[in-house]
Amino acid sequence: MPSSPLPSLTRPDDCNDLPLLLVVIAALTAWRALAIATSGLDLYVDEAQYWTWSQALDWGYFSKPPMIAAVIAATTAVCGDSALCVKSGALLLYPFTTLLIWAISRRLFDARTAFWTAVVFITLPGVALSSVIISTDVPLFLCWSAALYAYLKALDTDAWRWWLAAGVASGLGLLTKYTMAIFAVSVVLHLAITPGLRPQLRGAKLYVTAALAALIFAPNLVWNAANGWPTLGHTAQISGLEGGLNGGQHGLNWKSFGDFVAGQLGILGPVLFIAWLVQLAAVKHWIRDERYRLLACFALPFLGAITAQSLIGRANANWAAMAYVGGTIFVVAKLLEQQRIKLLAGALALNLTVTVIAYHYDALAHAAGIELTRNSDVLNKRVRGWRQYGEALAARQAAHPEAILLGDARDLIAEARFYAGPAGRAMLKWNPERKADDYYAMSTTLDGLDGRSFVFVSREATLPASMAGRFETTTELEPIHIAIHRDYALDFHVWRLSGFRERP
Repeated sequence: MPSSPLPSLTRPDDCNDLPLLLVVIAALTAWRALAIATSGLDLYVDEAQYWTWSQALDWGYFSKPPMIAAVIAATTAVCGDSALCVKSGALLLYPFTTLLIWAISRRLFDARTAFWTAVVFITLPGVALSSVIISTDVPLFLCWSAALYAYLKALDTDAWRWWLAAGVASGLGLLTKYTMAIFAVSVVLHLAITPGLRPQLRGAKLYVTAALAALIFAPNLVWNAANGWPTLGHTAQISGLEGGLNGGQHGLNWKSFGDFVAGQLGILGPVLFIAWLVQLAAVKHWIRDERYRLLACFALPFLGAITAQSLIGRANANWAAMAYVGGTIFVVAKLLEQQRIKLLAGALALNLTVTVIAYHYDALAHAAGIELTRNSDVLNKRVRGWRQYGEALAARQAAHPEAILLGDARDLIAEARFYAGPAGRAMLKWNPERKADDYYAMSTTLDGLDGRSFVFVSREATLPASMAGRFETTTELEPIHIAIHRDYALDFHVWRLSGFRERP
């Protein structure tokens, strides 16, 4: 039976900073909840869409597996459908992820390293922003960290329960985001380059673990197969890989690569990201240490895969976020080992400063006498005005209560579903070509609505050409104008469409 070659450095006399860590986590979580509650900002379009999903739980959706919908369904079942409650899954799950990272760090290093790694992780700019936005990264961080902790315990004990726990966490991660599959690559790489663990590659436990993860993930595959593989198709589309190398363009996508690398500076913070790259470059100083090799195995494949994707297609900065579970532990442990305390403190202070600016952007701009404009409101422009939009659209529909709300864009429907009340929740998408290019096109239809009336909203000033001959009468209603800043507003055009004809 192979045993873990990883040294156990935790000693009985190690100081226990867990109570202090819990206080830090609680204080940060309370601050973040207060920031959400007092910001006056609305749900981002993806958050509003995820909330729509949570109203109709399924094994999959157009663009994501089902976990994000389940998380929102759980929180809103407890505290209702306020924006704070929709987002509260992020507030609740990150503390557990932080504690798992603390446990992993304590197992690999010592109590001091575990405490500071946990503090650094929960204050990373990427985590700070993600904590006030409900997204798939939130449960994926938890699943990835839980799988890594279970894997470490499995190596220590070779007990079935820990191998199975790793399988469960991995399966749930796959139900969150498909990039969880890279965890398997990291496991195989780690076992292959660690002589004492190579026998595990021939053992039954590893393959039973993989089979369990696949079994948990299987319902999403069945759902995709039954619905024409929309989630996998969407993933290929947004990654820029649908049309081949660089989306069919010649050469590599250097702009996407540059944007992606710059984004990593923002996620980990510039000081920590650069420090980590410098540490990684000094291969001879960590390659023989089993702990750092393990952390590299669970960070570099993920970061490398998404970096390559940014070159041949496109990649959002947050797509590589799971690399920073292992990456954060690596960089903090190295800085402490090298007695680079001032550098670590400076990085932590800079990250907290960025968080303060992000959470209190409006108040700080006002205090500094800065007028928010289209260009200066870089953080919040996309989450303003949607409540007013929903209320205005509901008012237009209330004047024609027999009419069904209809829209031509995903964001207009997602935000109306959340903010326009009961009428908004029944909103449909105009999709005469029956092209399932988003969730609302895939899940709504005008079949069987011959003769019905609609209140149609669009950004365009004229009706779509595809509506010609499909309605008996079309009457333009009062447009919706929502002033956000002096030079920026949300403008929508609204029509009453009566006498729908299913066939023109």
